[in-house]
Amino acid sequence: MAIDETAPRSRRALLAAAAGAAGAIAASAAIPGSIRAADPDDVVKGTDNPTTATTTVTNSGDDSTAIAGHATGIGHGYGVEGTSTGGAGVFGWSVSAPDWDPPFEPANTAVTGVFGSAPAGNGVDTYGAGVWGYSPDAGVYGSGSTGVEGYGGYGVAGYSNGLAGGIGVFAFSPNNTAIALHAQGKVHFSRSGRKKVTSGKASIVVTLAGVTASSKVFAVFASNESGRWVRAVVPASGKFTVYFNTRLSSAAYVSWFVLD
Repeated sequence: MAIDETAPRSRRALLAAAAGAAGAIAASAAIPGSIRAADPDDVVKGTDNPTTATTTVTNSGDDSTAIAGHATGIGHGYGVEGTSTGGAGVFGWSVSAPDWDPPFEPANTAVTGVFGSAPAGNGVDTYGAGVWGYSPDAGVYGSGSTGVEGYGGYGVAGYSNGLAGGIGVFAFSPNNTAIALHAQGKVHFSRSGRKKVTSGKASIVVTLAGVTASSKVFAVFASNESGRWVRAVVPASGKFTVYFNTRLSSAAYVSWFVLD
């Protein structure tokens, strides 16, 4: 018998159809997102998202973070991991992209784990740093055939925090066969100098902040003074005195060097 499609449907049939639709929606919601069909342009969590184009996240909110990674499980997971087969594993720049002369080439970072770039600071309240590390122990730690290598106007610069006993640059050798500090080329020490001495003097006083009675001070004549030599150098608070074996018969020069 043919079905009359124009005949009105019973109330029972309408209720049955509605119940079936609701069940289908509930079942669909219960299926995990990774199994449900997704837009091919969506990023799905918990799985690899292969692509041939760059995936970008832009956050224009004030004081906001575009992407944050947190590894809170047991073990040694990473908050953020970056790898590359032809450039730096992680590349980051602040304010503006690297502006080099000759131009920056990403291929230069082919064997670099982390590359960072930043312009110079304003000299008042900002300081440009490509990579900034901080820790109560070591802000930056390097290991390898060369632990840390620097290149620039200052290859490596170290600054003490100004506290008593602070050290700007520390060099250490574990034994007497290794060298703690090696300099190839000229060496300049701010606590050294050259002073002119007038004729007739038997000693000179050099004032220098930081000198104490226990400082080690060395001094020699820097001009040819026949029959005369430095007899002693005696340090005191803020100064040291260079004594000669006799009075000078002409003007002379003394070079000096202070340790501690």
